[in-house]
Amino acid sequence: MLKNKYIQFLALSGVVITCCIGFGKAIQKKSYAASSVELFKLLELEDELVENLQAYVKNLKRKLNLLDKSLLTMKAEQNLKDDYETYLGNPLNSFRLIHRLHTDWRKWHHYASKANRGELENIEKAHQMRKRLPTALDLEQACRGIDDLMSFYDLKPGELAAGNLSGYSIPKTALSAQDCFAMGEFCLRDRKEDRAEDWFNVTLANFNEDKLLYKVNRFSRFSVHNTWAALLVKNQKLSGDSYQFGKLPKESENNQLYQWINEEILTKRNCRAIFRQPSRLHCRYNSSTTPFTRIAPLKMEELSTDPYMVIYHDVIYDSEINWLLNTTKLTLSLVDTGTMSEFRASKDSTIFLPQRKVVRTLEERVTDMTGLSMEMSEEFSLINYGLGGHYVLHTDYNNQFNQTRWVRGDRLATVLFYLGDVDSGGATIFPMINVSVTPKKGSAVFWHNLHNSGDMNIKSMHSGCPVIVGSKYVLTKWINELPQMFFTPCIRK
Repeated sequence: MLKNKYIQFLALSGVVITCCIGFGKAIQKKSYAASSVELFKLLELEDELVENLQAYVKNLKRKLNLLDKSLLTMKAEQNLKDDYETYLGNPLNSFRLIHRLHTDWRKWHHYASKANRGELENIEKAHQMRKRLPTALDLEQACRGIDDLMSFYDLKPGELAAGNLSGYSIPKTALSAQDCFAMGEFCLRDRKEDRAEDWFNVTLANFNEDKLLYKVNRFSRFSVHNTWAALLVKNQKLSGDSYQFGKLPKESENNQLYQWINEEILTKRNCRAIFRQPSRLHCRYNSSTTPFTRIAPLKMEELSTDPYMVIYHDVIYDSEINWLLNTTKLTLSLVDTGTMSEFRASKDSTIFLPQRKVVRTLEERVTDMTGLSMEMSEEFSLINYGLGGHYVLHTDYNNQFNQTRWVRGDRLATVLFYLGDVDSGGATIFPMINVSVTPKKGSAVFWHNLHNSGDMNIKSMHSGCPVIVGSKYVLTKWINELPQMFFTPCIRK
């Protein structure tokens, strides 16, 4: 009975996050999967859940110890009943027998089945913490993050289940059979039958009959076979799935769809590629953009001439990075702009001016790096990429005329600071010019989005590859064109 109560409590508290997040009904504004800041909250929540469960187990053990001691007395009474005729011949024994069965056993049943004050407190606390558990939407987004890693980096379900992440082998992070089954169900819903079948195979290979938590979550081989059987009965392959495996489809009547599919394939191929830097480009010290750089030149590496693109090394200090992360950590946890979709998996925070000296200093440094004015430039935007965090191919210039463009002009250039190293993945790629920039703490990449004529440069199209291992923090600054009329040369026609 106590074992069953323990199992019921586990199911109630939702301590097994990977299984219980599917039970949530509410759709929350914040996304746990979109930000490592939000994921850290889940670590804290899991600590609370474990601590609460330990307290509940302690209360159960106290009750169990009392029952064990009482059993000794009961067994001693049983030993006296070997000669039942003699035993029942004593009227006192008969009285005690009736009294025990009428009164004592009713109380024992009540004691064993009713929770004491400590247990009730643990159960109530578990109820309260359920509100903070991830929802079904969070699980969907987490599955999509893993699925994106597989698509971008050609990872296999068996590798992920064993804790192998593109060269990183971490057995402690190996996926359980239930984790693999959740991925299989996601792929089935996402109409990726071949991949779902692979996940179901791995699920059965990792199945452990002795796991107590399988009983808690009503997880069995039958549930896997049942879902897999439905897939086999359906046995339909989608005609449009070929692009998922790296094959270009034939151009269809829907040119927009064809373009999107080609861009997706291009992005995935480039995230896995390593490009050789053209020999005509060099590394040097930049001492010509502003008077200050003459006495404090900046380490600059040329990446491209069309569009103009360079990367600066050691241009933002640890003290500035720490201030930015500490200042925006609360903001990152509160903003509602954190998104996790097929297009973007990130959480961003805008640092509005006026701010402390750090922001003003960074703006001055951007001027030193670019030679451009920060007047009317857009505010700094700090972005954190979480589970499978990425950004699909896009351009930074505005493709339409609006009020902002009338006042500031288009986004002439972009500066992207990297606030930390990423263990694996997370590169910024420019597939049309075969340039890939690996995040390196303290560095910043600077490029032009427009031609000197002011026309949009499609070659500035770029993408953020998914993060495999680690967390990615970047600080973005967009520089607008109209305030640069006295800083950039006029084009003669």
